Order: sequence, then structure tokens, then C-alpha cells
Amino acid sequence: MQEMLVAIWQQDYEQLSHLGAVGLLVTCLVAILFLESSFVFLPLPGDSLVLLAGGLVGLGVLGPEVTLLYLPLAAGLGSMVAYWQGHALAGTRFMHHIERLIPEGSVERAGHLLRRYGFLAMFISRFIPFVRVLTPMLMGVSRLHLPRVALVSFASAFLWSLALSLISKGMMQVPLLAEYHHLFAKCLLVTSLLLFMLAIITIGLRLYRRRQAARLGSGE
Repeated sequence: MQEMLVAIWQQDYEQLSHLGAVGLLVTCLVAILFLESSFVFLPLPGDSLVLLAGGLVGLGVLGPEVTLLYLPLAAGLGSMVAYWQGHALAGTRFMHHIERLIPEGSVERAGHLLRRYGFLAMFISRFIPFVRVLTPMLMGVSRLHLPRVALVSFASAFLWSLALSLISKGMMQVPLLAEYHHLFAKCLLVTSLLLFMLAIITIGLRLYRRRQAARLGSGE
């Protein structure tokens, strides 16, 4: 794993292939996209990783099937897991614990999108971190029609992955930007790490403030 990350950081894609790490890289991307779309309390950097995958497709390191099939399938299946979580956990105390873990207003934004746009909310929320997990979860809570939820989940996942990967792939294939390709890939790796750390810090602060407020309340 470490050698794979070093090879990507150094833009040594021949070494990546020599290590036989391309399959491992694709597996990691698929696993992260699945988990990020399934569990709202796992703040994984889905958007930046899709951009990274699109860039690697543009450089010929990965095949187009990665962003056109594997990643959308993983994200779509993740949304279905989120739907079943909402279906199974509706009205339980665990749902209240989930709300405590995510950024303030995420549930309200997801609920607003769902009430205003219905199934179209899945397409909109797919581009919003945290909210893209909450929308199918709230659909499960509302017991919305499963086949339609599945159709919208996979369609939105495909369009999301396609849009982000085309942007990244296009940037990698523009001749005028050729000298910045290495910088772009490094920025995506650093951004993924920073977003993950920021999300963890945000969740930690949110839990700390909740506990402090609860202690003050009990002291009164």
C-alpha cells in the first residue's frame, strides 16, 4: 500500500504497473466509494478520489471502465445500503446518534431536497458530501418505492462519476496543462487527506460540544 501511494505521489506509473498495484488501487477506490456512500459517519473523500481516478484514466494508467462501471456501481450499491439503514433504523435511538456525528444542518438540507424535489433529490445530493448518504437514508425512513430508489441511486452515481472523471480526464489531456499534471495529481492526494482530516476534526468538535452542553445542562 505504501509503495503504491509513493508511486502515485512520484508520478512513477511504470513502477505502479511493475508492482502490480493497479488492481490494488482500483480495489481501494471501489471500497472507499462504497463505504463513503453507505455510512454517513465515515467521512471519506469520495469526490477527490473520483477526480484522481479520472485523471489516471486520462493518463492511461487506469482503463475507462473504472470510472464508467466500477466506481458508479460501488457508489450505487452504497446508496442502497444507506437506504436499508434508514428503513431498518427509522425511529430508533441510533438515528439520533447519527445526527450528532454529522455537520450541523445536513439532515435538514437532505430533508429539504427530498421534500422539494422527490427522487430528483438523489441527483442533486450526489454532489454534496454527507447529504448524498442522508438522502437515500431518509428515503428508507420514508419507505419510498425500492425499485425507483435503486434506479435513481445507480443513475445518479453514474452521472456523478462521469461528470467528475470527465473534468479530471480533460485537464490531464489538455496539452497546455501537461507540465502541471504532476502537480494536479499531488493536489488531489493532499486534498483527499485534508478533507478526511477536516471531517474527522469536525465530527470530534461536534461531539465535544454536545457533551459539554449536556454536562452544563445536567449541572443546572
